[in-house]
Formats: sequence, C-alpha cells, structure tokens
Amino acid sequence: MSTRAFDPVLVEVVKHELAAISEEMAIAVWKTGRSAMVKTGDFATALCDRQGRLTGQGYAAPFQLGFFMEVMTHLLEKYEGEFRPGDVIVTNDPYAGITHMPDVMLVAPAFWNEQLAGFTMAYSHHTDIGGRFPGGFSSQCTASYEEGVRLPSLKLVEGGVRNEALLEMVLANVRLPEEWLGDVEAKIAGCWRGEQELRGLLDEYGLETLDACCDHLIDSAETATRRAIRAVPDGRYRYEDVLEDDGFGRADVAAPIVVTIDVAGDTLCVDFEGTAPQAAGAINLPLSLTRASVYAVVRSLVGPEALTNAGFARPIEVRASAGSLVHPEFPAAVGGRAPLFFRVVDMLYRALAQAQPDRIPIPGEGGDVLHFTGEREDGSPFALLDIFFGGWGGRPGDDGIDGVAPMEFGSYGTVPAEVLEREFPLVVDGFGYVPDSGGPGRHRGSLSIYRQWRFLARGQAMVRTNRVRRPSEGMDGGGAGVLSTNVWDPDGEARVLENRAHMHLPVAPGDAIYHAIAGSGGHGDPWTREPERVAADVRDDKVSVAGAREDYGVVIDPITLVLDCDATHALRAAAASE
Repeated sequence: MSTRAFDPVLVEVVKHELAAISEEMAIAVWKTGRSAMVKTGDFATALCDRQGRLTGQGYAAPFQLGFFMEVMTHLLEKYEGEFRPGDVIVTNDPYAGITHMPDVMLVAPAFWNEQLAGFTMAYSHHTDIGGRFPGGFSSQCTASYEEGVRLPSLKLVEGGVRNEALLEMVLANVRLPEEWLGDVEAKIAGCWRGEQELRGLLDEYGLETLDACCDHLIDSAETATRRAIRAVPDGRYRYEDVLEDDGFGRADVAAPIVVTIDVAGDTLCVDFEGTAPQAAGAINLPLSLTRASVYAVVRSLVGPEALTNAGFARPIEVRASAGSLVHPEFPAAVGGRAPLFFRVVDMLYRALAQAQPDRIPIPGEGGDVLHFTGEREDGSPFALLDIFFGGWGGRPGDDGIDGVAPMEFGSYGTVPAEVLEREFPLVVDGFGYVPDSGGPGRHRGSLSIYRQWRFLARGQAMVRTNRVRRPSEGMDGGGAGVLSTNVWDPDGEARVLENRAHMHLPVAPGDAIYHAIAGSGGHGDPWTREPERVAADVRDDKVSVAGAREDYGVVIDPITLVLDCDATHALRAAAASE
C-alpha cells in the first residue's frame, strides 16, 4: 500500500482472503487426515507474513494461535536466511514452542517470484509419538526422554525432497506408523495448498501491498486489545488454587498455583510468582502453553472483529519463574499437562471476574479423554483417542451451555460413536447428561457429560480426568458442579475408582469403563432462579424433582412434572424468613 493511498476496504478484503486461505488449508487437512483426532477437529492451520508474524485469524482455537507464535520465534532463530522453496519443517518440541510431543506441527515457507512471501502452518495431535506409554501424554512419565520421539525443528522436506531417513527413524518408533505418516502428509498437503492460494493473492495485489495490509491488521489487533484492556478497571487481581495430583495420584499432594493479574491502563501483566516448583510427574505446563492460556482468556475480552495475531499479544506480559509448574526446565516431562492447563485457565477467568463480575463467566469443563490401544484380530495395531467436553459454567446473564468445548478450545468436536464403532474394536454403550450435576445457580452451570465404552479386544486403556478432587466452584452465591466419576467394570463387578489425572487400566473383551466429566459451577443464588426454568430443566432430565426442591426451592409434581407455584412460593418464603 506504499504505492497507493490507505484503503480500508482493501485491508478488509485481504483479511478475509487470508482467513479463506487458512480455511482452505484446514479443509485439505481434514479431508486427507487419517486419525479420528483430525476428523473431529484436533488440528489447526494458520498463516504468517514473511517476517514470521502470525497475521490472519487462522483455523485454530485461541490457545493454539498463542503457541503458534512461540513456534515461529524458535523457528526463525534456527533457520533465519536458510528457508528455501519446497521446504517443510517439522517440530513437536515442548521446549521450542509446542505444548507436548503428540502435537506435531509443520511449517512451510511460501515463495512468490523467488521471494519469501510468508509461512503456512498446520498442526494436529497424533494418537501416538512413541515413548513409554501409548499416546505420549501420560502424567506418569518422569523425564522428557520417556515421552516419545522429540523433533527439534527439523527439515522434513528440503527443497522439495523428502528426508526419508528422518521419516524412517520416526516411523520405527511410533505405534501406528501408517496413521502417523498419513496425518503428516495431510498437513503437508494443507501447507502446500496454503502456498498455492497465497500465490494467487499475491498475483492480484503484490507482495508490497500484502506486507502493508499485514502491518495494518497486526496494528489493528493491538489497538483493539489495548481498548479491551482499558475497559478493565486498573488494579491487581489475585487468585490462588491447589493442584492435587503430581501425576502419580498420591493423596497428599497440594501444589500451590498463584495467578496475579496487574492491569494498568492499556497493558496487562500476568505473574505466576508463588506457584510450586516443577513436578516429578508429567503434569508440568510448558511456558508456551502458559502464555497461550493467558492469550486465550484475554481473547474473550476482545471483540470478535479483532484478529488473534502478533499484534494482539503486544500489550500482554506473562511472567513465570523458570523451574516452576508453569515454566518447567528441560528435561521435565510435560505430556500430561492438560489438567494443569485447564486449572490455569479457570484461575485466570476467576481473577478477571474480580474486576468485571458482571461480564466474566465461570470457565467450562472437559477435555477428558479415553486412550485405547491394542491389536485387532488380524494383528494390526490400533490407537483410539476419544476427547469430549462438558460445557460452560454459569454466566452472569445466562446459563452455561451444555456439552460444548470451553471457549479457549474454539470449535473442537466429539468423535461420533458411529465413527468409533466402525474403526475400533469397542462399543459406545452410553453418551449423555448426568442430572443434578451442573452447579445450581440463578444461572445453572453445564451438566456433567458421561460416556461408557465396552471393549471388544484386549488392550490398554488410559483415562484422563481434569477435575480429580476440587470441583468447579460457583460464583456470586452459585453452587459447585459435581466432580468427575470413573467406574471400571473388568469382570462384571463395577468398581468406582479414585480419581487421578491419568489412570492406566488393562482391558479385555467385555470390560467397560464409565467416565463422567465434572459439572461446571453455577452463577448467582439458585433460589432466585425463575421456577419455570427449573421446571423446564426437570422436564429435560437435567434436574431431578428432588434436586429442584433441595437446590432451587422449587416444587415439582413428581407424576405430572408440573410446577406447583403455591408450594414453591411457600417454600422459598419459609427459607427467607429463617
């Protein structure tokens, strides 16, 4: 745009063109990926300009875009001036921007008229990366060396020629080599599709105009973020919590986590000083994901018109002491970092709610997982990763939303039971809501979601639970959601298991596992909830007749499920007079 006057319409057009390119990349990955995780949405794509700055919105969750920026910083430090047409770089290094080893990212420099014009990025979670435990994300590893094959930003394709030796080495160390390679090739296709579309954009507008538009989009995101931060009252907002699992399920663990948010004008600083030292187990949160967690939460304060790009991050500072739970030092294991990730996000929202109680909701619950590995009757290996979510907590102005991914996860889905049963030796015996599990409140928290799997083959199952001993508390007088539940039925006799972040269970044909995600907290006094809404919840099997009376002071006829207005008024009046 240095060759023409500033054109806001052109900038808007380019913004949407970049978003469309990222979506084209995502479609290529989704249509060609092999694993169930790609099919359900645990992947992302994005674009950077030729300076390596994240520019477009990207087909990605807010937290993913946060660590994408970290990856590019490390990549530029290593390969500055060495990018060539046809290159594709692969990395899964938790100490170079990635958040744990199963997450494999590909980055490809894009060229136009023999000039570096930008970078395309494609990431997905792989169902295996080698290592001691199938899946590569058990909390019971004690060092990075146990967690799988670590790829420190290597050229998988150089000048269009694939590095067969590197691929052969990786495939020899993962449990599902064909699926692993299929997903990598899908991401290569996505990156090259992005370069193809970017060239078309450059043919129309030229590199100088694209550079200027990217400058404006980045500056605009910074301006929008500063404006949103200015709307938060200046001050210091602190929240403390305790992580009750060191990765091994010991009952005497109480690792403090401390979040302090300082808001001053149009800048925001998040400091984790006071958080416990890094753990021996693999629950540690890499600094890249700590920063990405902060970005994801702040993103919810900013209007939808602003992009999550390099400019968005400029007014935000994140501080964490090296060697702590949220900034571990190599070779600390980090594969099982999800329970701590969800807890940090929860704390950030609750700290900000002190500043904006009428705006900030209770965070969502979920991201719980079943990982199932073994061999089919024909001897071929399989690995299943089934992730699902509970929903959002109560909001200042409305109920939580049942059965959706938390806001920081964006558009993640759940693998349909039909896909699981078609591709893996198991049956989904049940999938639904758990009544009376959402935190009571004027605005109810989301319900617990349960899933039950019955296995048709012998193998190893791992269950990840994100709420093990501390429930999702309510806000402004709301009640807590219920804790997660795990039931194992290995021999016809169901056993309720003590909650742990990660549990490894041997399973045989006929065995079953029942897992219920924690419910989310409610917002506001539940006895002020409109009786008609409670009655609707009863009719929808979200609240029982007894729960309506005990938690909400609402009387429902147990036969007709009709609201008894007089009895409800009398019950609430009696309680108010006590």
